[in-house]
Amino acid sequence: MADKFVGERNLRFMLYEVLDVESFSKYPYYGDHSREIYDIMLDTALKMSREMLYPCLTEMDKNPPELVSGRVKVHPTVSKILSECGEGGWIGASARVDLGGQQLPHLIVSACHFIMASANYSGSVYPVLSSGAAHLIESFGSQDLIETYIPLMFSGKWQGTMALTEPQAGSSLTDITTQAVFTEEGYYLIRGQKIFISAGDHDGAENIVHLMLARIKGAPQGVKGISLFVVPKKRIGEDGELESNDVTTVG
Repeated sequence: MADKFVGERNLRFMLYEVLDVESFSKYPYYGDHSREIYDIMLDTALKMSREMLYPCLTEMDKNPPELVSGRVKVHPTVSKILSECGEGGWIGASARVDLGGQQLPHLIVSACHFIMASANYSGSVYPVLSSGAAHLIESFGSQDLIETYIPLMFSGKWQGTMALTEPQAGSSLTDITTQAVFTEEGYYLIRGQKIFISAGDHDGAENIVHLMLARIKGAPQGVKGISLFVVPKKRIGEDGELESNDVTTVG
C-alpha cells in the first residue's frame, strides 16, 4: 500500500490559485482568518491523518463493527478520532463562535475533511456526521436543544446521526411510518424502526443523538406531514445523569 494518500500540492493550488479561498477573509464572518490560519488547518489535518487515521486503515477494515449484547462495538480508534476532533475544534469548525465554533470557511473545512477521508474514510466520517447533525439543530432547533446538545456533539463526546430510512421506505421517505405523539409534558413519544443509520450506535461515544424523521399523529400524508425530531439514545434524567431513552439496536 502506498504511503501517499493525498496530493498536497494540487490541493493547495486549487484552494489558493483556482478557488481563491483567501478572498473569504474580506467578509466580516471570516475576518479573523488568513492564509496563515488556513495553512495551519491543512498541516494539522495532514498530521492527524498520517499519525492517527492512516495507520489504522487496514486494521479497521479487517475488524468491522460487531453487535454484541445489543450494543455496537467499533475499533478503539473511533473514540480517539472523535475525542481529538472534538478537542481540536474540527467538529464545529465552521459554526459560529458563540456556539463554540471557529467560523472557518466551509471550503477549508471541506478540504481538511477530504484529507482525512483520503487517509481513512470510515474513520473520518464519525465527526463529520456529528457536524451535520449539530448544524441542523443550530439552524432549526430551540435554544434549549442548542444548549443541551451542540456543546457535547462539538466536543466529540456525543455522536450525531440522521435517522431517515425505514424497511419499507428507502429513498421514498414520504412512506415512513415512524409516528410521533405529542404529550402534555411538552415532548413527543416516538415509535418506529430505522435502518442503515451511519454511526447509528457504537461504543466510541457516550451517547448517540439521532435526528429522526417521523410523522406527527394526525399529520397529512406526503412530505408536508413529516417532521424532524432530536432523539437521543440516552436522555438526561432529573438527576442530570444519562438514562435509557428506549432506543434499541436489533441488527
